[in-house]
Amino acid sequence: MRSIAWTVALVTLLGASTQAQEERRDFSPFYWSQSQQFMSPYSSSGKMEQIGRTGVAAMHAVLLNENKILVIDKAEWNEAQFDSGQSAFSVEYDLETDEYRLLALETNTFCSGGGFLGNGTFISTGGGERVGRTWKAAPGWQSIRHFNPTADGSSEWSEYTTGKMVENRWYPTVETLPEGDLFIIGGSTKGTAVNRDEVNVPSYEFWPPRPQGIVDLPFLNETMPYNLYPFTFVLPDGNMFIFANTKSIIFDYKNNKIVKRLPDIPGVPRSYPLTGGALMLPLDPANDYNVEILICGGSEKMKNNAVADDTCGRINLGDEDPKWEMDTFVHKRLMPDGVFLPDGTIFWVNGCQRGWAGYNGRNHDPTFEPLIYNPDKKKGDRWTTGLADTDIARMYHSVALTLPDGRVWIAGSNNVSPPDVLAEYPTEFRVEYYSPPYLFQSATRPLISHVPRVVTYGQSFDILVNLGELAQSGSDPEIKVALLRPGFSTHSMHMSQRYVVLKHTIDTDLQSITIEAPPNANIFPPGSGFIYVLCNGIPSKGAELFVEHEVKDLEI
Repeated sequence: MRSIAWTVALVTLLGASTQAQEERRDFSPFYWSQSQQFMSPYSSSGKMEQIGRTGVAAMHAVLLNENKILVIDKAEWNEAQFDSGQSAFSVEYDLETDEYRLLALETNTFCSGGGFLGNGTFISTGGGERVGRTWKAAPGWQSIRHFNPTADGSSEWSEYTTGKMVENRWYPTVETLPEGDLFIIGGSTKGTAVNRDEVNVPSYEFWPPRPQGIVDLPFLNETMPYNLYPFTFVLPDGNMFIFANTKSIIFDYKNNKIVKRLPDIPGVPRSYPLTGGALMLPLDPANDYNVEILICGGSEKMKNNAVADDTCGRINLGDEDPKWEMDTFVHKRLMPDGVFLPDGTIFWVNGCQRGWAGYNGRNHDPTFEPLIYNPDKKKGDRWTTGLADTDIARMYHSVALTLPDGRVWIAGSNNVSPPDVLAEYPTEFRVEYYSPPYLFQSATRPLISHVPRVVTYGQSFDILVNLGELAQSGSDPEIKVALLRPGFSTHSMHMSQRYVVLKHTIDTDLQSITIEAPPNANIFPPGSGFIYVLCNGIPSKGAELFVEHEVKDLEI
């Protein structure tokens, strides 16, 4: 028998349905009633809207919680400035108000990496040279910066002048590990248009530091010169997929050995500055968390008129003899951003059709039309085109993040240095929101409630759900539960981005769901994600869920 508290909570949730429909009428230009249905003009294209400004160029961005985004630039002029006249290099962007709060930084975060520790602390790693005169910043090559998100919006940066990384790292990749610490790989010892032997950093290290210190990785010599910001993904078996240039390996980071070498991806290099985008496709218990990797785009050479690549490679690591299956990318695209939507499809946005990654005339012909890729469909049917486009060129130093409400936050692009708002492709401070087609379908979205704040691996927990008209059609609704980590966005990278389908059972009354947390930290490294319930492909708003080991404290 349900408790009285549970019954009261359910009544409250069901009563919220009317209010939610009223709010939804403000969000989309149609509504549903028992007698009639008004279809939105955005039901197949979605909607792109320009709302708000970042204040600083969004070179890097990460979702902190349900309401805030941390935005980071390098040390340079920005329209957001302190009373002293010093330019701001970082802000906290409020998704409810579309306003920002200035954050002080003392070190140069130029082309840095980032990730969350298992305890929820965000870490920014590496950066660039000292900047003096007007815009002052200490060198950031070995910097470690901590940011602890708080609900009241009072967080500030903590920067460490001792206990830094062992190596200078410009363009490093960061991946959250199952143990809750960070894997920091690659980069160069100073700024460069493309990596060179004398500045290459063919190694990795951990934060907090592990006893082994810095560890050599010859793979980063083999993949020269296109090996900055290598693609990395923690795999369900506890090893790591690492990709640079056209090469990839399965790597045992605990014992510093290559487990398997994979075939080269056909075509052009895909790593900076011939930059493509990469994702580990959704992990699903229905196929025992089998891993497939998708890598799209790139450029043929380091020339301003080089042709961007129009292919995607997909490899199934579960095959005995994995091979790359090549597909078209619909549009030629360099520097694309690929982000998971709550339904497990991938939204591709930003980038250009000519050139290579860098400042001052290296990239041309921006791609204004986004795409959606459905990994569950057969080759030839995976791409959705005809989506709402933009008129803002988003090329070098653009970012994108999926939000808890199901929209995508898009910002950045500063192709000229120093920043120039009057250039052909100016430094961008405008923010765009893309609302996918699932937000404009002819039914109200599912509502979820009573999501626990923290769970441990393998724990079962109950939440309340209101499926509204989706549960009143006379047929069994198709229910899916997923956990999404948007990751740290920079330079077409989305470090630690992850999408995991969760096991669940729904009560026969369709009013509550029992969900099983990820079984272990290899499937979903510790920290927060956003849980969604989808009914017939329409997602609820996401609720933040922190997944942890039973003992979570991590010394920092």
